[in-house]
Amino acid sequence: MGLFRPRVRPACRVEIDQESHLHHDADTVIETESETETLARTSSDSGIDTRSDCCPTPVHDDDKVKPPPPSYGSYLSKEKGVVISTIPLTSPECSSSSSLDSWDTEKEKATTPAGEWRRGAGFWRCFTAVCIPILLSAFEGSVVSTALPTISSSLSLGSNSSWVATSFLLASIVFQPLYGQLADICGRRPLMMAAVVIFGIGSAISGWANSSAVLISGRVIQGMGSGGIDLFAELILCDIIPLQKRGHYVAIKAAVYALGTTVGPLLGGVFATMNWRWCFGINIPICLVALILMWFWLQLNNGNPSRTWAELRCKVSQVDFLGITVLTASVIVLLVAFTTAGTITTWNSSSTVLLLVGGGLGIVGFAFWERSDRCLNPIMAPHVFSNRTTVAAFAITVIHGFITYGFQFYLPPFFQVILGSSPTQSGVLILPCTLTIVIMAALGGPLLARFGRYRLMHRVGFVLMGAGLLLCVVYESSTSTALWILFSFLVGIGSGIIVSTTLPTVLVQLTDKENAAATGSWAFLRGLGSLFGVAIPNAAFNAQFNAKLLNIHDESARHTLGFGQAYEHASAIFIESFHKPDIKDQIKDAFSSSLKVVWVIFLVMAALGATVTFLERHVALRKELDSDYGLLEKKRPVSPTEEV
Repeated sequence: MGLFRPRVRPACRVEIDQESHLHHDADTVIETESETETLARTSSDSGIDTRSDCCPTPVHDDDKVKPPPPSYGSYLSKEKGVVISTIPLTSPECSSSSSLDSWDTEKEKATTPAGEWRRGAGFWRCFTAVCIPILLSAFEGSVVSTALPTISSSLSLGSNSSWVATSFLLASIVFQPLYGQLADICGRRPLMMAAVVIFGIGSAISGWANSSAVLISGRVIQGMGSGGIDLFAELILCDIIPLQKRGHYVAIKAAVYALGTTVGPLLGGVFATMNWRWCFGINIPICLVALILMWFWLQLNNGNPSRTWAELRCKVSQVDFLGITVLTASVIVLLVAFTTAGTITTWNSSSTVLLLVGGGLGIVGFAFWERSDRCLNPIMAPHVFSNRTTVAAFAITVIHGFITYGFQFYLPPFFQVILGSSPTQSGVLILPCTLTIVIMAALGGPLLARFGRYRLMHRVGFVLMGAGLLLCVVYESSTSTALWILFSFLVGIGSGIIVSTTLPTVLVQLTDKENAAATGSWAFLRGLGSLFGVAIPNAAFNAQFNAKLLNIHDESARHTLGFGQAYEHASAIFIESFHKPDIKDQIKDAFSSSLKVVWVIFLVMAALGATVTFLERHVALRKELDSDYGLLEKKRPVSPTEEV
């Protein structure tokens, strides 16, 4: 937390002298209402319009209409009538609109009283338009899991097979903090539509790929679009629904997402039997439908939109491109280390050690850069990490993504090798886990909205996940289908309880003005957990399998399965290609032993997650909504009594 302590920076290049009356406690910064008035008087007395562009314009005494004070991200607290304030909504450096124009905008926004939340037909149209791309993104993130052995065999991917999933996840997460900054510049709607277009282009490239390089490139483009879809969907829901009421709708969204992850493996098995290219081609018509719905139904305010290209360039120039570059490079270096260690190189080789050290130092350097005074607009803003509950919720998000995504990634090899299931059958056997996540996600959101006990829900979730994973470790060689359905059922219940509560917990001690920064960081960390939930267990799986190779008394089998190629051949068809029963048993034993190591890793992470929940504090969910990016309201005539 020390690396991410909040900083106070001037919001404009024009220096304004004012006495700070900020009162700090452990988690919030409290500012009295009189301070806002003092700031307005100071700005007016200085003769400078603090909302002007980089070249401030003087305000003369003859001007009859004075601009309102700068709009700060604040909301009314229930306690003692104070205003909890954070940072200016927009950077005055990049505001080129006139004072009178801004005042007119404030009058238009005043048609909807602050904090009042209404839900009509426009809300449901917007909500539906957001859910379709979410379903699409979730489906594509899981459809490849059961079809990957077939795809890998068709294109001869070899040890590159893990990059089909890893590249998608990597591209979907590394740009999400950057998307969070761009969302405050360009608004949510145009970027959401652009993300769907990018996703469709990546799907087309992947569907027509004839080599591993083209397929992985297409998956990278798909991931960029998927990451944007996930982030902008979360942002839109945060902008149109108050935190206290958000649980119901986050649950619906989570259920839609979980539905995609449920149907994905099932259809992946079907497409693997028919033609694996349909795993990607099916997305294109759905993208077109989603774009049409968003064009007509996704009607949102654009916050404080850029009015000129000069202002847009000014805002974009302040984006933390250096930070996103360092972060991306560091994550890639670490992934390469975990992917190649035990396959291409050994763990104690100089190249592996160099990659691990370099990636770790890059992450540390990124953290220092984000809190330095030279980083004007950090992609992972330090003030977002300013309280213990938010930091604990971020950690829980990483751990939950690690277990949930990784567990579902390694279930198909177990079902196909140990239980002898076909790709389609393995997709069906995953349903108890994924459907349970859907159901519990649908229940978890309303429970959070009703009782607000996110700490208890997190603890129960991790305990249930740990119980299921412990049974997986104990009965790792069992061929009882009923037992393994029970194990995955327990993991699914625990995961579903947590899935719809992590983001509200992150935001519970932050304001609505920090939605973009906090949600971008949350989405990145959730994806990072999912990414390493595949990469780290994959390294352990390969290391254990290589150690078991000598127990397989067939040279061709050892050659085929060694050096990181075991996951590629994790299918019942491959096992049945050997006629000797003892060779089949030896191969199954190697897979069972290697998967046991994977289950142990997930069990340790579940125990760690349960421990982290004790760092959370209980804070009541707020009922107010204060966002500049909510639903676009129809203008109504202003009566003479309402005019200023």
